[in-house]
Amino acid sequence: MKKYEKLYNELRKKYTDAEIADSMLIPKDLTGEEKEKSNEELLAFRRKLLRERTEEQRVYSELLRFKFLLADYIKEEVFADEKSFGKHLEEYARILNRTKKRLSEDIGIHYTRLSRIINDREEPNIELMYRLEKHSGELIPALYWWKLVTKKQEFIIKKDSKTRKKESSMVRNAIRYRA
Repeated sequence: MKKYEKLYNELRKKYTDAEIADSMLIPKDLTGEEKEKSNEELLAFRRKLLRERTEEQRVYSELLRFKFLLADYIKEEVFADEKSFGKHLEEYARILNRTKKRLSEDIGIHYTRLSRIINDREEPNIELMYRLEKHSGELIPALYWWKLVTKKQEFIIKKDSKTRKKESSMVRNAIRYRA
């Protein structure tokens, strides 16, 4: 409590008590029981807000959460199979409460192609990224979707020494630099 008193005394040199009260939020030290009660009230209020939101508000907040998690994953160095383009696309459909069939109709691709992409059996093209950007109301940029694809390709290039060796054997007259 002494740190708050010290802060208050410093502020009192510059401002009146009324000005301090109007502009500052001074935390109150709560007992364990008071903290618990306060947390319960806050949780009850939060649950009430969640129950009262519309479907549109739910989708928007879930898409924002999805976008921020996607941006964080893109910044990471490590590729994870469980965070592939297909898995993210499946999560996108879940957020929108769309079936694969309905999503395929919405973005104008054949259902079986969408299913192959979601199951990581086919790589998406750049045109799909533009469609997903438009479909999300431009909330999720095409570049985010594309970076998911390139993240996987980068991982493959780094780890696939077998194919690298096989393809290297096909090269003739490679340029050699001498140090």
